[in-house]
Amino acid sequence: MKRLILLLSIVVLAFPLHAQLLEKVTVKEMLPTVMGKAQAEFASDVVLTNALFFGFEYQGVKLELDLSNGKATGWLYRLYSTGLDSSVYYIGARVTLLGDQAVKLPLDTITQYFPVTLGIAQMTEPWVDSDAALQGSKDGGAETYLQSNPDASVSFAFAINNPLPNRYIPQGQYWFFRYVAAADTLTCLVDAGTGLPFRCISGNAPTIISLPKTSARVGQLYNYDVQAFGEPAPVYSLATAPSGMTIDAVSGTVSWTPVAGQEGVHDVTVVASNQSGSDSQSFQVTVSAAASGPTITSSPGLEAEAGKQYAYQVAVNGTPPITYALAESPQGMIIDPARGRAAWTPTRVQAGSHPVRITATNSAGTGEQSYTLEVYKTPILSAVPNQRIGPNKAFWYQTSVDARPAPTYAINSGPTGLEIDANSGMITWTPTDQQLGTHTVLFEASNRFGKHQQSFEIEVDATVGVEREPQPFAFRLLSQYPQPASSTLSLGVIFGSAPRLQIDVFDALGRLHASRVESALPGTRMTIELQTSDLKPGLYLYRIRGGADQALHSFIVAR
Repeated sequence: MKRLILLLSIVVLAFPLHAQLLEKVTVKEMLPTVMGKAQAEFASDVVLTNALFFGFEYQGVKLELDLSNGKATGWLYRLYSTGLDSSVYYIGARVTLLGDQAVKLPLDTITQYFPVTLGIAQMTEPWVDSDAALQGSKDGGAETYLQSNPDASVSFAFAINNPLPNRYIPQGQYWFFRYVAAADTLTCLVDAGTGLPFRCISGNAPTIISLPKTSARVGQLYNYDVQAFGEPAPVYSLATAPSGMTIDAVSGTVSWTPVAGQEGVHDVTVVASNQSGSDSQSFQVTVSAAASGPTITSSPGLEAEAGKQYAYQVAVNGTPPITYALAESPQGMIIDPARGRAAWTPTRVQAGSHPVRITATNSAGTGEQSYTLEVYKTPILSAVPNQRIGPNKAFWYQTSVDARPAPTYAINSGPTGLEIDANSGMITWTPTDQQLGTHTVLFEASNRFGKHQQSFEIEVDATVGVEREPQPFAFRLLSQYPQPASSTLSLGVIFGSAPRLQIDVFDALGRLHASRVESALPGTRMTIELQTSDLKPGLYLYRIRGGADQALHSFIVAR
């Protein structure tokens, strides 16, 4: 308490020390000054959790709480920063000539003097000034006490948000007042919102007001801070306790690290006593087995289909409860942090390989599982325009498909002699003079995830005499698919007089991104696959050069 007094005296050090230097103000009147000082010196996100009054006298400076109007000559404020996860204390006082002053107080100067643990809970408006609360304490029994003890004074008062109820203090906002006289003490709890008294506890004997912690784990430290009102300060002891449990006689802190073999339920009785009497509190502590780090025991599915939901329920060994997270995953995948169920519905443009890394974490450690998820898609064939050809002339058409894995092709119906390459999807046919007229072609592309059909018409007309592929030629580009491209762009070509083809890929600004060379004999049909997985989404060009001929075409990369 001396350090607290010395810090307050800094404010009035330049003046003769007498009580008139400190003016009486309400706890709210001092709050703006304290908040401003704390925001500037400590943290900008501070919030008020508790406001307190301590009555003392030192070298002529006396802090007083007026019982008629709720004004005091000094207030103590506890402020908390979420960003720093830390608290700070300030004393606020109004000094004659100097005005409102706020002085920061080291945290450890009051902890041994204050009888309850101060929770981290923001105080919100409206909360009453102490005049209404003081009247409530008088209505609850303090008036009679003051008449019987004319030497009584308020030794401390504080406002608090109580986040968890116990057998003495319900959940809510309250003011506490502690009246002290030579022969007796009185502690009153008053509702901060209404000023109505909740209860008043009289007498110097201790009364335990804290709520015990009832769970523990082998190998982990168990702590319970027993809090009790009493005058003088009570001494704490254990009447019943499991082996290894201790209690600090001064602070009331119960400490215990259970060992293997102590799993189960244990009876505990704590006692707070002073020269006026004692109070006891009995409860049970349930000890769980030692914590163990998570180990993922399940195996994930490694395949997903575009447009259908992929789900994976992670199974884990380990205690205590585990939290799940995705350390690495494709866009759109989620996981339930409490239950460990991963889910994702990939799109067609997300077909490909995706790394996934799942973490399972508890207080004992973290387990990981990494795998590669392959996304496939059913084939979708591009529409084929109707064709008009002459008899006895070779006809070919390269189909285009979007699929993963690559499909196989088949003709469902069509004229005699018409064929399709099962691997490339190239349709070929040389109609005869007897096959004049219109023919319907139905074909399909299929993989293990499904199939898709397309149809078109071929008209065989004897008046058509132009060769489909005039000779000679260096090379012919037959098709490009899929459009847009995702990870691969496939080009169907036929080699002519050029034995080598140079293929270059450029972006929209003409910058070269890839080059390759392909060689083959004349008449060879080939599917050239250009890898586009390293290209950013956008517009690109490819150029094919062979002999004196070249072809320049655009394509789009989308994901």
